[in-house]
Amino acid sequence: MKIIDLTCPLDLDYALPLHLFKLDSYEWHITRTVRRDGRMNSRLMMSSHCATHLDAPMHVFERSEKAGIFSIDEWPLQQLYGDTVVLDIPKEELGEITADDLEKASPKVREGDIVLVHTGWGRFYVEDRKSPTYLTERRPGFVPSAAEWLVKKKVKALGHDLLVTNHPKYQFVPTAEERARGAIIGDEPVHRALLGNDIAVIEQLTNLDKIKGRRVTAGFFPLAIKGLDGSPIRALAFVD
Repeated sequence: MKIIDLTCPLDLDYALPLHLFKLDSYEWHITRTVRRDGRMNSRLMMSSHCATHLDAPMHVFERSEKAGIFSIDEWPLQQLYGDTVVLDIPKEELGEITADDLEKASPKVREGDIVLVHTGWGRFYVEDRKSPTYLTERRPGFVPSAAEWLVKKKVKALGHDLLVTNHPKYQFVPTAEERARGAIIGDEPVHRALLGNDIAVIEQLTNLDKIKGRRVTAGFFPLAIKGLDGSPIRALAFVD
């Protein structure tokens, strides 16, 4: 069996392209060294939605809006591991991933699958690095018809190689002046459709080109932190 790492790397010297919002970045500081303190320690501060991560329903819902699974620790682990279909749906700038794209792709999606979508944008995190502005503003994305299709198929999770799941046209991002007046990021119909139906959302995967067009076994496990809206994960595919 071969293990393929689908996770974006983070390290002290590598500035991984992240979302434009500063709060979604990370900081890593060495606080103790072996030479000075007799042991090595570091302090890592990062957003719950930084780099390769898993979303929980509370990311886009208030508790009063959503019964059942809500925080990251409430995802059943069996929902985050198992039969996984990797669809090859290449997209250019601002391309829309639609229900028709999902229907035509192969292998065919089955009920209970974890669905991963390779658009080709995963290469922009490491091999052919692009700026956060480009990755945020010019990315392709899923439209509501795709989310509705996945809900009807009763899949367990959706993962992809994009910085954000929604197509940019479905995400209102206020300017600094608008935020100062109290504006917030607009409704996210794709997130709400998926997470509202207990379909896990996994963002910013890499190396999907190595398994595209195949069925594999894969796992996407969050940190065991109670009450969190999202979590960085180690995403792995297991290939015979």
